[in-house]
Amino acid sequence: MKSTALYDGTCSLCKESKRIFCKLDWFRQIEWVSLQEYEKNEHPLSFDKASLRKELHIITSNGHVLKGFYAIRYLFLRLPMFYLLGAFLYIPFSYLIGNPVYQWIAKNRHKFLKGKCEDGSCSL
Repeated sequence: MKSTALYDGTCSLCKESKRIFCKLDWFRQIEWVSLQEYEKNEHPLSFDKASLRKELHIITSNGHVLKGFYAIRYLFLRLPMFYLLGAFLYIPFSYLIGNPVYQWIAKNRHKFLKGKCEDGSCSL
C-alpha cells in the first residue's frame, strides 16, 4: 500500500514540489492528492483546513500522519536520489534545525514564488 501526500493544489511551490518528487519517486511509493480533492470525499482521517494549507501532510501506509519537516524527511528516505539526505535527517536532534527551516520556507513561500501564486493561497 502506498503512502499518501496531501499538498495544496492551488500553491505553485507545492505543485512544483509535487512534480519534482513524482519524477524522483522511481518505485511509485507515494500517491499525491491535492487537499482540495481530499476534502471533497469522505475519509477516515480529517484534518484542520488551516493546518493542511500550512504544511505538507503524509499519511503513511500504516496510517500514521506526518507533517512538515517530518513529512519531507519521510519522502527523502523513499527517493533513491535523496536516500542519504533522508537518512541524515533522522539523526537525533536534526529536527532542531530541520523543523525551523521547513517552517521558515513554508511561511515565506510567497516570496519564493514572485507572482506565480494565482489565488493568494501562498500568502497563508
